Amino acid sequence: MKLFRKLKKGKSGSAEGGLSETASLRAALPTPHSTTPSQPPTVPQPSTSAPPAAIKVQPSSDVCQTCFHLDPTRAPQDGNPAKNDPSWAVDEYMLPPDTPAARLTPKSEDVIRSAGNGCMHCFMVRSALGAVYPTWETEETVLTLFLAVGVPVVVRMEFGKYVETTISREDAMQMYGYDVPVKIMISLIDPTKEKLEVEIYRPVGESQGGNETAYDLSSLVEHMGVAEDIPNNSGSEASLNFVKHHVEDCVGEHQCGAKGEGLPLLPDRVIWVRSDILGGIQLVEPKGTVRAKYIALSYCWGPVSPTTYLTNAENLPSRKSGIGYNDLPLLLRDVVSIARALGIDYVWVDRLCIVQGPGGDFAQQAPKMGDIYGNASLTIAAASGTSENDRILFERTTQGAGPFTLNLNLQSMGTLTLKIRRRTHRLGTEKDGGDYGRVSTRAWIWQERLLSSRTVFFTASALKFECRSHSVWQGYGPNTRGHSWSTHINLGSLSHDSWLRLVMEFMHRKITQPSDRLPAIESVMRHIVSRTGWKPIYGVFQEHLIPSLCWEAHGNRSATGKYPCRMNPAHYAPTWSWASVEGLITYLHVLTDGAYAPIQHLDPKSYELQCQGVDYATGTVTLVGRYVIGGVKCTVKPADATEEDQDGAAGTTQTYEVRVSGRHEDSRFEPDVPLMPHGGDSQPYTPSVVRVPYGAELPLEEWTGNCIVLLVATQKKKSLALVLGRSLRAEGVWEKIGLATGIDMGVWGEEHVKRGLVKVC
Repeated sequence: MKLFRKLKKGKSGSAEGGLSETASLRAALPTPHSTTPSQPPTVPQPSTSAPPAAIKVQPSSDVCQTCFHLDPTRAPQDGNPAKNDPSWAVDEYMLPPDTPAARLTPKSEDVIRSAGNGCMHCFMVRSALGAVYPTWETEETVLTLFLAVGVPVVVRMEFGKYVETTISREDAMQMYGYDVPVKIMISLIDPTKEKLEVEIYRPVGESQGGNETAYDLSSLVEHMGVAEDIPNNSGSEASLNFVKHHVEDCVGEHQCGAKGEGLPLLPDRVIWVRSDILGGIQLVEPKGTVRAKYIALSYCWGPVSPTTYLTNAENLPSRKSGIGYNDLPLLLRDVVSIARALGIDYVWVDRLCIVQGPGGDFAQQAPKMGDIYGNASLTIAAASGTSENDRILFERTTQGAGPFTLNLNLQSMGTLTLKIRRRTHRLGTEKDGGDYGRVSTRAWIWQERLLSSRTVFFTASALKFECRSHSVWQGYGPNTRGHSWSTHINLGSLSHDSWLRLVMEFMHRKITQPSDRLPAIESVMRHIVSRTGWKPIYGVFQEHLIPSLCWEAHGNRSATGKYPCRMNPAHYAPTWSWASVEGLITYLHVLTDGAYAPIQHLDPKSYELQCQGVDYATGTVTLVGRYVIGGVKCTVKPADATEEDQDGAAGTTQTYEVRVSGRHEDSRFEPDVPLMPHGGDSQPYTPSVVRVPYGAELPLEEWTGNCIVLLVATQKKKSLALVLGRSLRAEGVWEKIGLATGIDMGVWGEEHVKRGLVKVC
């Protein structure tokens, strides 16, 4: 296979290559096959009278079928813009929808073989993996190459293997429409081993080739993106300049600020880091009279102890008198240093600027957090730390991560120089908010990030800047600007589907006190209310109440019978609200945008259920619609393990079915949380079905109970319905226990179907 061809008059020739590297790569690029092996290459001689124009060297038209010369314009395309199916690159970066992009899955052995046979680009892949994981060729691995015009090449390596299997004729017909058995290749990945992602990129300002040979080698990798090295120290001048540049660029070019870009009013309390007192740090109370730039801090508190550095009613006077720099925890020292370096005089830290504990003002300050983070000139997210005692300004350990220099010495033509490094953040995670350590798992920080106009993340591997227009990682070029996760809350673009997705993501976040779940989202809801006029109630908006009822627990139960959702220790929200449980939830069955739009178009839902009234004090909603008296049957079986599950039933798994008519099959459904029968002969439909209270044990024997199945929406053949049990707190009121998604439409035309008012709390 030819590696390249020279654009010049006369005969084309072959060339030899070698590789040398500055950081432990030692190998030789094999001599490529030549179409004229008996003739030496013809090398034009530069004129002595004037510097010649560089001769561009192009890749061979004989494209390698393993790596496609790492050229996304020659490889099979990923995604389909015409069908609203974005490529991996458009998902990851702010690129035009028609940007050529490819996702290749070559076998590891094919890459190694092709590199050995002279493919220079396969050799790049082989060398990149070898630089970061030297023994990769001796292990079973699965590779994916991510290519796109203008961005670095990403090589993903997972530990596992490909296995060929055959799909039966029946399954092939159902899945693919083929009336024959189909052989497919599937990858078996070892989940216990971390996948590796390596980038290959063109270094900034590096010449490709050399004047002494009069060749320009850049065309060999012209589609590969440009990047620069990441500073080893997160507190270096280069790192602080990165922050300063992007903040100034955002202020000057975007409209990300909540109230324009004039100086905002300072919060009720801030830390003054350039005070006139000795040491220069002081807690002050402007009380809405001073306008100035300030930094807000978003971080994980860590365990609270008597030595935790915070402001309470007792030490408030001393904090206002002055704060010693060395008395601050390490994280807060670094934040003060950053503020001073950026020329910003004030810092807001919740633990210091909100009086904690008895006599504190958390209840008054918490609703103001939307404005506090939204008006801040910058929010610092301490992503590399887990508590106030972890620094964010430090020397990074980059051993084994790069960057490595890859010099491809092409005989008689010069040197093609590339860089290799381990990727600082995992591909495909940014659209879901990223994975930056503990700050990516906490519910309060979720709110702080959404509300901030601009944020810089101090992660262990690099800095990331994000505003409501875009995001950019340290070390990347202009083509690799990413989407902004916080744009979910952008004005004018927020749909109710967007809100439901935010709730689903929010419920993935952990929170120390379940009672804080609604307060931790309150400021986001206030922000949305100020732009839409929607009326909030227990984590949903009244204007969209009916689809908001249709959440369900998300995820499969474990082998021990553990449920994805569990009851809260107290009653913090009505059962129809997602805030009544703790765990993963989904609105899968009511989303209408994105990937669900075609389904909604082909089989749209028609909502029948209506809301007639809301009691804001108790959370009781009065609904009107069609319903039937149904039954729930619970089957109890031994679990696969003997470990006790989180609800207290040792070694059991419960399976639930709901019946709405004797002429129709039972419909299996997953309840919101584990269920149990409750009630006696005094109730008209006994026993009813209720949620298992917090801390109570699950029944260990089969049982049945009555319920109400309340129709929400209809489709062509099936319906969406709430499953309700009698309330344990109020007479004549029902509670949500689950969502039935597959009840046949024929049920709702039968004689026993009723229509009327149903109160749910």
